[in-house]
Parts: sequence; structure tokens; C-alpha cells
Amino acid sequence: MQKILLLIFFITGIIQTTAGQERFIDSLRNEYDELYGSDIILNNGRKYFPTTTQAKGHPFYSQEGFIGSITVNGKKFTDQNLKYEINKQLFLLNYLDRNNQNCLLILNNAFIDTVRTTDAVFIRNNYTEIRQPFVQQIYDGQLKCLVAIHKELDFTSMGVNTGYSYSKALKSYYLVFDGKVYQFSNKASFLKIFPALIKIPIRTRISQLQLKFRSIDDKKLNELVEFCDHAMAEKGSTL
Repeated sequence: MQKILLLIFFITGIIQTTAGQERFIDSLRNEYDELYGSDIILNNGRKYFPTTTQAKGHPFYSQEGFIGSITVNGKKFTDQNLKYEINKQLFLLNYLDRNNQNCLLILNNAFIDTVRTTDAVFIRNNYTEIRQPFVQQIYDGQLKCLVAIHKELDFTSMGVNTGYSYSKALKSYYLVFDGKVYQFSNKASFLKIFPALIKIPIRTRISQLQLKFRSIDDKKLNELVEFCDHAMAEKGSTL
């Protein structure tokens, strides 16, 4: 009988403890949501601190940041104040703390699926040939076009420019077809990717768009790759 009573007390204690823990977790979730003004699924990260405050330039895709939508673990959050730190490859959430001070929270890369701005889409990189966690998606068809964007933090040890400085945004361009990745950097390397039977119409389309590979316009690149995708489908060709 004593053993049965002890077992009952033990089970009751577990239930009460579990219920208390659930109430505590719910309380933390509510407090977190009140603090950051959003869902805890989104705010799964840590506070951002810059590598150096003395560097010239900035490490961001856009210094001012942008309002965009972000999909985290399949859940979409719209109208978020975001920054893309392309030196460290981090997405940051701009929020107000309890003192109404602007702070940046590092979002957990492992949970981010897609980030959309008014003029760009960033997706998780699934290709080992491209060595960074996110890429900009220019075109998404049977033929895909992706851009990897980053900045370097450089140090100059001599002269009037001694100190740290961030480079300009460095871009690497890729086409993907049937799971295979092809990098290009200029007109010649772009045309080299395609079979001979569609090289001439592609070259003509490049001229029509007045596309300059030294300073590629995303919209024109999208139009070019869409043309290439349709040309390959019409000819039944592959890369």
C-alpha cells in the first residue's frame, strides 16, 4: 500500500512540475513576443555586434536595410525591417528594445528559407559549388540563375588609408541546369555554357538587351536567362 501511495505522489509531482514548466515557457514566449513584437519562431537568434566600428564602408547589402518578407521554417513573416550582412552572411532583424533603442538580432540561418525585398529574392543555397549559405535568385525555371554576393573586410597597414575597410559588393554568377552548376563572369564564359545550336540567338539577345557583363543589370539578366531557358526547351537541348 505504501508503495502505491508513493507512486501516486510521484506521478502527481511530475504532472504538477510539467504543468509549471509549460506555464513558465508560455510566459517566456509572451514576454519575448512583447519585447521583440513578433513571433519567437522568427526571433530565434542573438544580438548582433559589428566586427569593428572603425572600418570604412559597411558590411551590408544595403546600409539602410529594407522592408521585406522572410519565411522561417515554412512560416512567412511580412513587413519586417531587415538587413543582410553580406560579409558574415547573416540576416538581421531590426527591432526596438525596452528602451526604444534600435537593435539588430541575428536570425538563425538554419531556419531561414526565403527573404524577399521589393527588388530581390534570396534563397537558401543548396549547391556545394557555391560556398555561402544564401544566394540571390535571378531566374527560376528549368534553367536557374543565381548570384552569390559578399564583401571582404580588408586591412591596409600603410599610408593615409591605414585601417580596416569593407570592399564593394563582390558578385559571382551561376547558371544551374539539371542540378549542375556553371559559373560565368563575362559574355564569353556565359556563351560557352550553351550548345552551339543556340549560341547565335543568345548572342543576338544579349545585343538587343544591351547587357553589359561588367555591370550586370538584374532585370536584363533575368530576361536573358528566360530567353535561354525557352530556346533550350524549343530546341530540346541540354547543357
